[in-house]
Amino acid sequence: MKPRPSIYIPELESFIDSSLVYKPSPIFSEMEAYAKEKNIPIVTAATGAVMSHLVSLLSPNQVLELGTGLGYSTLWMAVGSPNSQFITVDRHEEQASLLDEYAKKMGIWEQIHVKRITASVMEFLSERRDLWLESDLFFVDCDKITYPEIFRILWAEAKPGSSFLFDNMLWHGRVLHPDPKKPSDLAVMSLWDEVKSQVSSYTLYPVGDGLLFFQKDKK
Repeated sequence: MKPRPSIYIPELESFIDSSLVYKPSPIFSEMEAYAKEKNIPIVTAATGAVMSHLVSLLSPNQVLELGTGLGYSTLWMAVGSPNSQFITVDRHEEQASLLDEYAKKMGIWEQIHVKRITASVMEFLSERRDLWLESDLFFVDCDKITYPEIFRILWAEAKPGSSFLFDNMLWHGRVLHPDPKKPSDLAVMSLWDEVKSQVSSYTLYPVGDGLLFFQKDKK
């Protein structure tokens, strides 16, 4: 990946990811190297480990992931909760299909339950409600411009008690001074406004680029 501003002091984030994060398979490091070489954005290892831990505690029946990338986040979550069903959506079929190959390299392909969908995230949400409506955990890591609209759709339609994870909520530190000319900056700030006005409680994990977790109240 091309260098992006980090929320950490210089060199600390790379030290955390390379030396302090327990990785259940060396294939995660292989995926990180490939993502860096091919300039494919993925969550950090620390973010993946936090997600894996959260999913292991929540034990969701079905997870909807919006933005597959090369499957790095998907596999972190699947390792954390191998009995969960995962639906992951991305418009780039060739790139997303790498998930299958890496899962096979890890030796977990036969144990996990992952359904890949090749589609635009917004079209999928609109046209395939039958597939995602019963999800009880949503992980969103796609085009930041779509974040506020995705939140509105999922928040209105998701089952009570459902959990949500949004990545990049510190937006490389630009939440401090968002550029009003950049739609992505405005979208991230708009999502923060939506969450703070509608969600009863939430937790920001300051790993990677900021991982936001919250739940829809049970009725």
